[in-house]
Parts: sequence; structure tokens; C-alpha cells
Amino acid sequence: MSIFQFKQFTLTQSDSAAKLTTDATIFGAWMPVEANVQNALEIGAGTGVLSLMLAQRFPFEIEAVEIDEKAFLEAKRNFLNSPWSNRLTVVHQDFKRFNSNKKYDLIFSNPPFFTKNLQSPKNAEKNTAYHTNQLPLQALSDGINEHLTKDGTAYIMLPTYEMGQFEKLMKQHGLLVTRSATIHHNHQKAALRIIHAFSRSEKKDDEIKKLYVRDENSHFHPDYIQLLKPFLTIF
Repeated sequence: MSIFQFKQFTLTQSDSAAKLTTDATIFGAWMPVEANVQNALEIGAGTGVLSLMLAQRFPFEIEAVEIDEKAFLEAKRNFLNSPWSNRLTVVHQDFKRFNSNKKYDLIFSNPPFFTKNLQSPKNAEKNTAYHTNQLPLQALSDGINEHLTKDGTAYIMLPTYEMGQFEKLMKQHGLLVTRSATIHHNHQKAALRIIHAFSRSEKKDDEIKKLYVRDENSHFHPDYIQLLKPFLTIF
């Protein structure tokens, strides 16, 4: 069994095709959240790590949606074994058919982004976790628009090109970028991932936060250490 031990929770990742990544932990640790958030929705739970990190940081209830059965069961176990099991739930459902009557103050997702021509013929679970055929960006933007409260915020992490496409889709719904961060391996490398906050508000933070994993000496960057210190046992 593959287990990753965080400071306040244990993450098993034997069955989910979407394994823990550095950019996912940065996303979960950095994501700013407004004080008035009462509930949240994660689209594509995987192991559940993002929901668990937010549950450690904030007191609101979090619901997650996961289409793959193995990933759903693993996220469910991780939630039940956490200190926040009373306010973490996961449902096994295709987000395109998600029929919750609730709206959410916060929606967040680290969605699949590979195109179908890059699929593996031997690993259906991995295809679901990483390829857009199960959750096209159009369906993701439509679903966010449907389930987000009027004053809510959606945080999405994608590579640069895909984020450019997604921005256009969100703009069609009147959801605009209000806050941004870029994740880099070091100061010399281009952005690995972009994190955007989308909302219907016209208020915008023009500063783009740059998040570096390593410094010029290939050591962990001080900002990375500070950000992940509440979570990772190595700090």
C-alpha cells in the first residue's frame, strides 16, 4: 500500500490513478479563501488531498465529486480516517451529471488536461484521471457556473495553454480572473502550472504570485518551506 504521511492526516494512494504531486500540495496550501465561505465543492477528488488540506486550514464543509470508482473509494477512506471526517464527503458521480440542489461558495479543481490522442490503451483509470475526454473544459466551466453562488469563487489549476482556453470559456459565463499564481520548479523555469481564481466580482488583484519549489542552489525555496510547513513532515 502506498501511503504518504502528512503532519495531520494520512493519505493512501494505492488505487487512485492520480498520485500526489508537488503542484497539488502547493495548490492546497496556497489557495486563499474568503472568510464568509460556508461550503465548498471539489471537482475530481482523486485521493482527496486537496479537500483534506483545505479541511485542515478552514472549518467549512467540503463535498467532493469523483467519477472513477477506485479513486472514489480511496478518497472516501482518506476522508473517514482524517480528523475532519464529520465535514468531508465524496460522491461517486460524473460531474457532468452532478445534480446537487446546493450552490457552493467555493469550488476548486485540479482537472484532467491531456487530450485523447495521448491516452494509454492499457490504463482506463489513468486516462480518466489525466485526460479531458471524461471532463472537457467546456463541461467544467458550465458546471462551475451552475453550482457557484453569486458571490462565490472557483479556483482552478491548469498548464498555461489549457488555462488560456479555460479563461475564454469562463468569460462567456461572466466569470473573470480575480487572483492568480504560477508554480515554477525554480527561478529559471517557465511556469509548470497556473492557478486562477474566477468570480463574478469586478475586484481584481493584479499581482501574480510566483511560487517556486527550489532556489538557485537547488534547495527547497524558503517560500515553499513556509507554505508547506503546516503539512509536510520534512519541514
